[in-house]
Amino acid sequence: MGRSALKKTLTIIFLLLPIFLYSQAEFVPASHPVYGFLERMDALHLIKEYDSFQKPKTRKAIAEYLHQVEANKNQLDLIDKNIFNDLRSEFNLELNGTTSTYQSIIDGDKYDLFTQKERFLYFNSSKKGNLFINLTADADFISYKNNSAIHSAGLLNVGGIIRGTLMNTFGFYIQGSNGFASGMKEAALQKKELQYNFKFNETDKETFFDDNEGHLSLDFDWLNIKFGRDRLLLGYGENKVILSDNSPKFDYLQLQFNYGIFSFFSFHGKMLGQSSIINDTVTAGVNFIKEKYMAYHHLGFNLTDNFTLGAGEIIIYGDRPLEFSYLNPFNFYKSVEHNNRDRDNAMIFFDLENRSVKGLKLFAMLLLDDINYGKLGTGWYGNQTLWNIGLSSYNLYNVIPIDFHFEYTRVEPYVFTHRLTNNNFTNFGYGLSSVVAPNSELFFSKINYRLTHRFEAAFSFSYTIHGANYLDKLGNVTKNIGGDFSVGHRVGDSETVKFLDGVKQIFRKATIDISYEPYNEIKLLVQYVFTNYSKQKNLILFNDTNIAAIFSLQVKL
Repeated sequence: MGRSALKKTLTIIFLLLPIFLYSQAEFVPASHPVYGFLERMDALHLIKEYDSFQKPKTRKAIAEYLHQVEANKNQLDLIDKNIFNDLRSEFNLELNGTTSTYQSIIDGDKYDLFTQKERFLYFNSSKKGNLFINLTADADFISYKNNSAIHSAGLLNVGGIIRGTLMNTFGFYIQGSNGFASGMKEAALQKKELQYNFKFNETDKETFFDDNEGHLSLDFDWLNIKFGRDRLLLGYGENKVILSDNSPKFDYLQLQFNYGIFSFFSFHGKMLGQSSIINDTVTAGVNFIKEKYMAYHHLGFNLTDNFTLGAGEIIIYGDRPLEFSYLNPFNFYKSVEHNNRDRDNAMIFFDLENRSVKGLKLFAMLLLDDINYGKLGTGWYGNQTLWNIGLSSYNLYNVIPIDFHFEYTRVEPYVFTHRLTNNNFTNFGYGLSSVVAPNSELFFSKINYRLTHRFEAAFSFSYTIHGANYLDKLGNVTKNIGGDFSVGHRVGDSETVKFLDGVKQIFRKATIDISYEPYNEIKLLVQYVFTNYSKQKNLILFNDTNIAAIFSLQVKL
């Protein structure tokens, strides 16, 4: 297909979009660096009504925050002024209604790979709407040392993104990629996204992997409805307590609105439950996965410009079709769960964020997986609570471009478990929350340093103490102390538990991340990860140390 024919085809697709794309919205992926910038602006009181608890957000919402930054840009340091200029270029259409900072390969003029403009394979913008198409590629080299053995692997991943907005209301986003790995699989699995990639882990010899996400939504100033699959993050701080990137992506239907001091967010998602193989002589085995769903809603109150309170509920249920009582976001899920004969895993939580001191964010969250107030202080296994507190400090902003983050998370025994295994807080066996397992506590710290607006470095360290269940040589649980997602309280297990009882396990993890973007959308990333795991059993100490170095090149055209 020639260039002229390709241009005509893309134009026809654009003209037909209003027919095929109905009720859509365009969101910025949760991994985009704009969120880190907005977190900083929020702490410095340069923007208002920013919700740190939930990501991703629409391009329209982000543009509104950037408009607020524009009014206060004289308070930015030199590095943030340059970062803001980059973001202003990227969101130029949303901010100023122009594409003067964009360039396109197809139907473009003097395309330059090494430019600071926003690059696209093709874009089209008019009063009716817009369409943007990108090609993406990333290459990784991974070196991994496990005790004395050294392994290495190379990854190449190529894909594309199609996104756009119609009539300032309907948005769409489609992203897909395919890749392959060479070298040792153990080294390739140090790339977090591959650990739960089904295709890559289908067999020991498989080298292929793929990824996709996409959504449609309808966005108004106060209401947003979204249907899609992408990375949804819920929780304060660096370690997301409700939803993190620790498990596979899933499909969900979302409703969100803001009115005055109130904000409301809910979704209903389809996840993957327990997996098993059913032997079949004709098909050589059928992969059977149980049905599993998650319902969530959260109500936030902006009591002042710098103080936010929130409360929410979570339901995990499965082994049956969609439950209509949970599809209704305006319900008290805990009471509904009781009326449904107490078959599901219900949790409630309360959260707060305080930004009263300029440059300082304080947050806390209490999650009640189950509670019996009459048995508080007795050690009863059913009093399952999670505490998460932390702070982010930008107080040295006018002295040095550095920020500090500290968090503490305490997860009592049996939190996120359930007597019915399929109702635990996991997706395909991976914890939905951060990597903290039940009966654990996590100490976390991180330092971010912005050398220039295109050169950043970060150092983080986490220290986790975990009380694991007692196992026999075959891996069967001999004594359950509530330390495993997949093992809820069983008949015969002790009615009382003690925090951090069990097989004492200690995890230490130190990470160095370096990001350099010499030209817009051409990034060089280096990540160095040191992990140490120790286990004490019968007064014998076992140690395991791993070191991984990941070198990445990311390009978007």
